[in-house]
Amino acid sequence: MSSENLVVPSQDGNLSKENRHLANFIPDVWGDTFLAPPPELDMDDITQLEYEELKEQVRRMLVNPSQILDLIDAVQRLGVAYHFEKEIEDALQIIYHHHCNHVQVDNDDLYTTAVRFRLLREHGFNVDCGMPYDS
Repeated sequence: MSSENLVVPSQDGNLSKENRHLANFIPDVWGDTFLAPPPELDMDDITQLEYEELKEQVRRMLVNPSQILDLIDAVQRLGVAYHFEKEIEDALQIIYHHHCNHVQVDNDDLYTTAVRFRLLREHGFNVDCGMPYDS
C-alpha cells in the first residue's frame, strides 16, 4: 500500500490535503453482475406464450383451497409473488374470513396452522396468536 497526498473535501466543504492510504484491490471476477438490476427478459413469441400460460396455471391453482397455503408459500419463496399479488391478497382475505372469524372451524395440523398464521401476519392481517376458536 502506498500513501499519496490527495486533495479531498472536508466536512465543512473546504478542500484539504491529507495523507490517505490507497488499497490496490484485485478486481472481482464477478464484476458488478450482482449489483446491476436483472436484464429484461428477451423472449421469443413461443416462450412468451408459455410464460403467460404458466402464470395462468398458477392463478388457477391459487383458487384451489386445498393447496392454497403451500402454493402461496412456495410462490413467495421462489420470489415470483409479484406476478400474483391480487390473487394472493384475495385468497388470504378468504382464508382470514373463514379461519379467523370463526366461520369455519377445522382441526388443521400444526404445520397448516403455522403457515396460515405466518402468511396472514406477513400480509398485514391482524391474527390473534392464541386459539382461533373456543374448544
